[in-house]
Amino acid sequence: MENRVEIQFQLSGHDLERLVIAGSDLDYLISLPRDRLLTHTEVRLGAGILRRLFVDNELKKVWRSVGASSVSQPTILATEIDTALNAWPPHWILYAWAGGAKVSSAHHKGFILGSVPKEEHERYTSVEELLEANPMPTRGEIVRMSVDDWLGSTSVAIRTNEVGLVRISRASIIKYMANRKGGVHFDPRRELPERSKKRHRRDTESILLDHGLLRVGHLSGPEFEITSIIHAVATSDWAPEIVRVATLAAPQDFDGDPNELKFWTGQREADGTGWATSRFAPQEGSSHEEQDLTGKS
Repeated sequence: MENRVEIQFQLSGHDLERLVIAGSDLDYLISLPRDRLLTHTEVRLGAGILRRLFVDNELKKVWRSVGASSVSQPTILATEIDTALNAWPPHWILYAWAGGAKVSSAHHKGFILGSVPKEEHERYTSVEELLEANPMPTRGEIVRMSVDDWLGSTSVAIRTNEVGLVRISRASIIKYMANRKGGVHFDPRRELPERSKKRHRRDTESILLDHGLLRVGHLSGPEFEITSIIHAVATSDWAPEIVRVATLAAPQDFDGDPNELKFWTGQREADGTGWATSRFAPQEGSSHEEQDLTGKS
C-alpha cells in the first residue's frame, strides 16, 4: 500500500505564483512525448525549464514553501555511470555518456567508449584474459538518487591530453544547453585566456561538449542528455504531485473554461467575487468572427 503524508500549508502571494510556475513547468515536461526522440526545439525549451527548476533552485523553494522539506526530499531514478567509470583505468576512457531516456527509436542507457594502449594489452594472451583482469562495465545502472546527488553526478566524461578525464555533471549539461545553446541564451564564445578558474572550467566543458562525439538519431549527445534528464523528472513520483497541488491551489490557472471571458468589475456581482463572466458560445458552421459572446451576470 502506498504511503502518503498529508501536509497543510499556507502560501503568500509570491509563493503561490512560484508554485504555479513550477507546476506549469513540470506539467509541460510531463506532457512531452516519451515514445520518440524530442525535437531540437523541445530540448531547448526543456533546458530553459530545467535551469529554472534546478539551477535557479525554484524546485527547492517550492518544496520548502509547501512544507514538504520537513518530511522528505525529492529523489530521481536515473542512469549512474560514475561507478562504471571508476572501474576503468582513467587513461583507457575516451568518452562516456549517461543517457537513459528509453524511447522506441535509438537510445542508450550509459555509453562508454575506451581504448587500451598497445603496450598494456600486449601483456595479455587474449581479450578474455584482459577483461578478466580488468572488469570494465560499458553501460550504467539505473539507481535512485537525491536530486542534489543526481545534479552532481556525471552526465558526460571526456578524456583530454591536457588534464585527463573531465567529468561533466548533469547540472553543467543543463547550464550548457540553457546558457550556451539556445535554451535561454545562445552564446558561441569559447575564449579561454584571462578567465577565472570557474569560468575557465565552464568554457573547457563547453568546448568539449561542442565536439559532440555521439549522436542519437537527430539529437547531439548533449541534447540526448537533456532528453534523458527530462524523462527522469517527468517519471518521478513528486513531479505530478506538485502539478496536482498547484492545480488545487490555483485551479483557474490550470483548468479555466476556455469558453469563458472573465473581467474584473469591482462590483459584488456575478458569482460574488467581483468578476463578471461572458461565455463564448460557438455556433456550428460559423466562422471565428461570427461566434457569439453571451454575457452572464
